[in-house]
Amino acid sequence: MTFIDSHSHLILEAFDEDRDNVIQEALSNGITHIVQSCDNLDEIEKNLILAKKYENLYSSVGIHPHEAKLWTDVSYDTIRKYTSEEKVIAIGETGLDFYYNHSPKDIQIKVFREQIKIANETELPLIIHTRDAFKETIEILKEEKIKYGGVFHCYTGDLETAQEALKFGFYISWSGILTFKNAADLREAAKSIPLKNTLIETDCPFLAPIPYRGKRNEPLFVKYVAEELAKIHNVSIDEIGEVTSGNTKKLFGII
Repeated sequence: MTFIDSHSHLILEAFDEDRDNVIQEALSNGITHIVQSCDNLDEIEKNLILAKKYENLYSSVGIHPHEAKLWTDVSYDTIRKYTSEEKVIAIGETGLDFYYNHSPKDIQIKVFREQIKIANETELPLIIHTRDAFKETIEILKEEKIKYGGVFHCYTGDLETAQEALKFGFYISWSGILTFKNAADLREAAKSIPLKNTLIETDCPFLAPIPYRGKRNEPLFVKYVAEELAKIHNVSIDEIGEVTSGNTKKLFGII
């Protein structure tokens, strides 16, 4: 069984004591590749240092909607510059979060649009974070004429929105939330999304799946997401690993 963790945050403080051990354990136990997500400009270099240290680690570049208020006149050019790095495979994570509103809505929308433009210019996919803003997210993708698709990471929306996302060439990525007891509606949505449009992720150190809920999440635990998805689709866990790994490589251009 082999899997790819399509979304992680390994440079966060939660891994400061044992980061290398966590990565090595994952890579030694069936996790073939790990994609790191970037939340702000300060994380770019840290992510790249780690990605260059490990052959099978990759990273995105971008600004999270929570951090959109930090956007400045140089942010566009800074993100654009780093897309030339070999280990940079996506723009994001970007999007809209109208649940927490850590940044003003109008600023979130502006910064989201700017990063879509970068993705279109650089022919890179988007990693989208959206919460309580699914309708607005889809509308902006339409208006900005997104060209190269991407992924709605850690998906928590309804089936209708997911199906709209598929029309733009997006994948839907499932996290440990899929294993939670109160996630019946999400599992029902996952059942209707074809595996050819599906990724799996941890979003570590957050959202550890059952049986580790409430503890620190890590890339190795993506296996539990795969296991739940296998039950939902009534297929083998090996098939989930094979299909979602192929999808991840195709989306991010991983050879």
